[in-house]
Amino acid sequence: MRGGNYEFRRIRRRFRKAFVTGSGTVDAVDRVVIRTETQGRVGFGEVAPWPGFPTESADEAAEALRSAQGDLARLTAKVSSRHMPALAAALSSCRHWREIASFTGALECAGLVAGGEGVHERAARGHRTLKMKIGPSDGTNLAREALDRFPGVLRLDANGSLDLAAARLWTEYARSEMRVEFLEQPLPVGHAGYASLGCEKVALDESFTTPDGPAWAGPAVVKPSLAGDWDAFLTWRGTRTAPVVYSSCFETAIGRQAGLWLASLDPAPLAVGFDTLGRFELDGRDRHEGGPFARGLSGLDWERFWKELA
Repeated sequence: MRGGNYEFRRIRRRFRKAFVTGSGTVDAVDRVVIRTETQGRVGFGEVAPWPGFPTESADEAAEALRSAQGDLARLTAKVSSRHMPALAAALSSCRHWREIASFTGALECAGLVAGGEGVHERAARGHRTLKMKIGPSDGTNLAREALDRFPGVLRLDANGSLDLAAARLWTEYARSEMRVEFLEQPLPVGHAGYASLGCEKVALDESFTTPDGPAWAGPAVVKPSLAGDWDAFLTWRGTRTAPVVYSSCFETAIGRQAGLWLASLDPAPLAVGFDTLGRFELDGRDRHEGGPFARGLSGLDWERFWKELA
């Protein structure tokens, strides 16, 4: 993105109820939202880091934005020379904003549940896929009980919290149960045990982040807000035959709209992991509707939304 200028705002969002992952408990997230202008063309993007992922922090992104002093060309060069995938993704969103803002499609959305909580509710809402968070203290009976109450497909997400023995147990269960789509990130990032688990029905999430990460022949969970430059990502996607699943980082409406647009370009779409609405205190920064389909927004005044973020 050459020439132009930008401004940014940093915001904090607090969860109504602390969100528990394999990396710990998260009660709030920091976000940096960017507005660019190049030859009269306006774009928006969002830096949305998430604990446990090897990207820059909101502090580091904000410092890079401050140091480039509103000069978009200088900022783009800075990001290109450093490992800043979240900021690179945000600038990609700004660059493609005209297409993003016009996206009004609907993508099947997996319902997010913690353990056995919320299974019946998500089934009643019409979700055909569930993403269930699991931890070291959970046994495979948890998944069996969920499938007894839910007629669809189940994804299991450990957020890197399991040891190798537990990971092997869950992997064997996933391979034996046709309605389990995959086991997501069973071991910590960089764990040597992935070689022994194999890639069949084992998906990488925290270990993947961007296409220049470790090679993996199994499913990859992509968070558009962390995936780096989107043009490079789309080139990589065009060469990949293994499944790709798109997932949210609990963004504001700007990051969510952009992430859904990127997911809509996939040649072999699977249910997206964007069941993240309604989790924050009422701060006006969510504008999409939830449900079994994640839909793009129609007719939102994005300039007004930007001003309201302040």
